[in-house]
Amino acid sequence: MDFTGINLEEVKEYVDRNGVSNIEEFFKKTLERWQNIEMNIGITGNSGAGKSSFINAIRGLDNDDEKAAKVGVTETTLEPKCYDHPTNSKIKYWDLPGIGTPKYPDLETYCRKVQLERYSAFLVFTIDRFTENDQKLAKKIQSTDRSFFFIRAKIDQNVLAEKRKRSFNEDAMLQKIRRYSLENLVDEDGKQLGNEQKIFLISNHYPAKWDFPRLTQAILDALPSFQRESLALSLGTLTSLLTEALQRKVQILKDRLWVVASASAAVAVVPLSGGVHVAMNEISFYRSQLGLPEEGSQNFEMLSESTQRDLKAIGELMAEYAAEQEATRWIPFVSGAMSYGSTCSFLKQCLEKMEKTALLVLQEAYLNFKID
Repeated sequence: MDFTGINLEEVKEYVDRNGVSNIEEFFKKTLERWQNIEMNIGITGNSGAGKSSFINAIRGLDNDDEKAAKVGVTETTLEPKCYDHPTNSKIKYWDLPGIGTPKYPDLETYCRKVQLERYSAFLVFTIDRFTENDQKLAKKIQSTDRSFFFIRAKIDQNVLAEKRKRSFNEDAMLQKIRRYSLENLVDEDGKQLGNEQKIFLISNHYPAKWDFPRLTQAILDALPSFQRESLALSLGTLTSLLTEALQRKVQILKDRLWVVASASAAVAVVPLSGGVHVAMNEISFYRSQLGLPEEGSQNFEMLSESTQRDLKAIGELMAEYAAEQEATRWIPFVSGAMSYGSTCSFLKQCLEKMEKTALLVLQEAYLNFKID
């Protein structure tokens, strides 16, 4: 995976042109590239299908947050409405109107007015069955080589209703819904518009349950690499605590590790403590990406004692690293060489410990999971 969009050849070209002048700024800009990737995701379906709640869940927002999409509003969406990701405004989720309303009477009008070519991927929502208009839209999207996913939302309501039956079997019920959804996803020629892997049974209230984790992963896998990594690092902590999404983030962070170490080494050539700051800032970035709280915070105190000890151990690693860098920073050439190797090792150890801790937090959340 090429998260940074940079390789050794690019570094070589920069040094050939500029020497090491401003090399730390070159690395800094490289590390921030993911924040500048533009992406639009279209979310369509009838009113009340759970689009707004999904837009909030995928952005890591509660339904009552200030920037949340309004939930429980029953009137039909008349115009495409854009919702920026709260920490990355380049990523936009669009609540799109459905086809068949007076303003969007047919597919041709719909595609023109919502600017179909704008979107990298589409999610088609329903809480019952996919309509003929959904089928037409899916076929059109398919012809443009864009990715699309069929979402059967509010699955928790189906589970709660069926649980009252003595013969309740959740797996059998979910399979029945999946088959039913697939059966009405055919075009006018009877050709199937997807397979079971394209159908996702989700609840926006339980993003760790049913197909929500698989949907998150599928959206990431369907995007071009430069968009995939930007979206992965922009996923809210609500979805980042899903195993696959979390592991995706960790892999991306590993892929940029050598760039951070190079930036640290470049700064360390000058007898200042800037190299340490580069690495420490990266550790803070790891914490925020994996949803791990700072030591002493209220959220930190809510963790189990063993998890708290694991996070404190990372603090001890940070202190050892800072002391090592301080001891060598007045010998510039030794400092730069040692900084690269020790920073790589330090970041790798910290990231591995943080991944382990985040997965433990996730496991605890699963154990405590319960539908009322």
